[in-house]
Amino acid sequence: MNKIYLFDIDGTLTPHRQSIAPEFLEFFLDWASNNKFYLTTGSDFEKVQEQLPQELLNLSEGIFCCMGNQLFKSGGKELVYQNSFTPSDGLLETLQSYLDSSDFPHPWRTEPHIEYRVGMINFSIPGRGSDLKMRETYSRFDEKCRERLGIKEVLMNKHPEVDVSIGGKISLDIYQKGNDKSQSVNYIMQHDKPRYIVFMGDRVFPGGNDYAVTLAMQRHNKGVWFNVSNWQETKALLRLGTLYINRDGEK
Repeated sequence: MNKIYLFDIDGTLTPHRQSIAPEFLEFFLDWASNNKFYLTTGSDFEKVQEQLPQELLNLSEGIFCCMGNQLFKSGGKELVYQNSFTPSDGLLETLQSYLDSSDFPHPWRTEPHIEYRVGMINFSIPGRGSDLKMRETYSRFDEKCRERLGIKEVLMNKHPEVDVSIGGKISLDIYQKGNDKSQSVNYIMQHDKPRYIVFMGDRVFPGGNDYAVTLAMQRHNKGVWFNVSNWQETKALLRLGTLYINRDGEK
């Protein structure tokens, strides 16, 4: 097949940290019967399983987890590769200093603030245990104060061995420089050799954790991408699939 689709999960196929909507699942399973696709996410595989049913995972060509630092095939039964990452003591001390100095109220925070994943860590001021209401509260705080953007810029200057991207509504993804979601594109281009890739994600902008995908697609000069706000936009784009035409005019 000349065309391969690549999807982010949170904010693209599902609401953030929630299961896929039943009406979209029905549509997507039908669509997947005629299309080839991979999934790519900053989350670990256990979280993917919480959001997407096994039936959908089985239809995928592969699932890139933890910013592409881990690849599963056969619906999660086969581990193809994984990378390791050990944060330095200095990096962890810097993160702790932000936890101590943040203006986001302490009574609203929940553990853990640092989550260790394969090939990366996820850092969150409000904490990974935040419920949906608290995630929205912090998201509004962050939009006003731009806290995560400030932390990202300091971390990348102070710790040049890592890359940092803004993920979801409450967190930052931190990983060894270069070990980002671009790994998804590089693998697909090497092993599937498609004519082009169609990518959809909700953070396809500089600093977002989907942006590296677009940079890799530009390097390979084969791809088209869309920044979406929710699964409804993803569904609408898939229904307009005949608009995805590469520069050679192939549909």
